[in-house]
Amino acid sequence: MSRSLEGMTVLDLTHALSGPFGTMLLAELGADVIKVEPPGGDHFRPSNGGATFAVVNRNKRGIRMDLKHPDSAKVMERLVDRADILVENFTPGTAARLGYGPEAVHARNPGIIYVSISGFGQDGPYRDLRGYDAVAQAMSGIMAATGEPDRPPVRVGPSMIDMGTGMYVVIGVLDALRTRDKTGIGAYLDFNLMESAMSWMSQAIARYSQTGVVPPRTGSALATFSPYQVFNAKDGQIFIGASTERFWLRVREALGLQALADDPRFADMKARVANRAALTRIIEDVLAGISVDDLLDRLRTEGVPCAPVLAVDGVVADPHVAARGALQEANDPEIGALLQTRMPIGDGTPPRPAPRLGEHGEEILMELEFSEAERSTLMSSGAVLPPGKTNSRPPDIADGKR
Repeated sequence: MSRSLEGMTVLDLTHALSGPFGTMLLAELGADVIKVEPPGGDHFRPSNGGATFAVVNRNKRGIRMDLKHPDSAKVMERLVDRADILVENFTPGTAARLGYGPEAVHARNPGIIYVSISGFGQDGPYRDLRGYDAVAQAMSGIMAATGEPDRPPVRVGPSMIDMGTGMYVVIGVLDALRTRDKTGIGAYLDFNLMESAMSWMSQAIARYSQTGVVPPRTGSALATFSPYQVFNAKDGQIFIGASTERFWLRVREALGLQALADDPRFADMKARVANRAALTRIIEDVLAGISVDDLLDRLRTEGVPCAPVLAVDGVVADPHVAARGALQEANDPEIGALLQTRMPIGDGTPPRPAPRLGEHGEEILMELEFSEAERSTLMSSGAVLPPGKTNSRPPDIADGKR
């Protein structure tokens, strides 16, 4: 893919995960992303041993500012004037109180694409509630639909709602830029975790509207197909997915279950779903004596969708992952060498490390055409801070949603 956003500037006022992930994707497409951090830095900097921050803030430049300091407005005004896109994920209303809400920003730069990310949106009764990925999973139906049927609901492992919201941000920004190409007019985009999470539940919600039935938890299985789940084998676990009659016939052939052809409990998909527990027991009795590797050979020979259940170490060692170049070595100056996934967008250029706290402050001020004396005054006043040092002010520039 091309770096189609080269020449565009993103003013990144985000922290934590959803916003930084979205702006990182914009950087993958070639945009110059300027991350504005508070005096104490993005509070996700130490999270997960620094790996989370390193991944979602790669390819960005960083400046360290106290947006509550009156002199910071001199810098922010020039950044806003030059930006094509602004992304913020403060609690609704916070950006406006700081002087950088959509109305004020569009008054200075009518063509800017202004993006807000929050837990529940910029209006509505939950507007001011704090939003987390897990909160959105719990309130959207995702958590209730995840897990084994006889056990409590569980959170989906990765922070998929945060990251999915970041992806929606990129889609919205690209659409708004295309519109701006035609009209010259910017846009205001309101994204939130709750509605991102609900979008993942769209099929379940539609089915509920038809039937009034709340989808049950089915573990690794899918309620509409069987066999379609993770099974225990001799030395591990394997997913087998027979979503059609054709695949069911091939599963029977691969596992030596031809005798089931005359069993009315498994005559068609509806019957197999109704008798899922019995079919699972039969299949696992067979699989108990067969290794995962042998099963993969048999099933793949028959063209059956299947997969080993890999932990992260297995993914990293997988030969297909290596052949595709899906992992890239990176050397972060703060946390050392680490593997990073190649994003499915962008041109595959090896990522630049995430910025150290305030690393590019002086460089950015020079680009904004502040004189040496002005730069010195801004830094001595505490409006813009040098790299890697904190002052006595609180670490957060505002009461963000996290």
